[in-house]
Amino acid sequence: MFACRDATELMTEEREGALSGWVRVQFRFHMLICPHCKVCRRQLDEALAVARELPPEEVPPEVEEKAVAAFRTRVPRRPL
Repeated sequence: MFACRDATELMTEEREGALSGWVRVQFRFHMLICPHCKVCRRQLDEALAVARELPPEEVPPEVEEKAVAAFRTRVPRRPL
């Protein structure tokens, strides 16, 4: 069964058009029926919009390093 954890782990890939086949179908169905994941997706979209507005020179190097490290050390996705 496709769960919220699966959906949240795939949100970035879905935005990039990287989902295919059955995974894409499951993701879209889950997003139709799950109010919690809809909120999570909206928050992700808002965070990305704010990040796009920041000029690169305004982001301190240590903040950028922490953000990159956080993405690199995230828990690996389990197979669907």
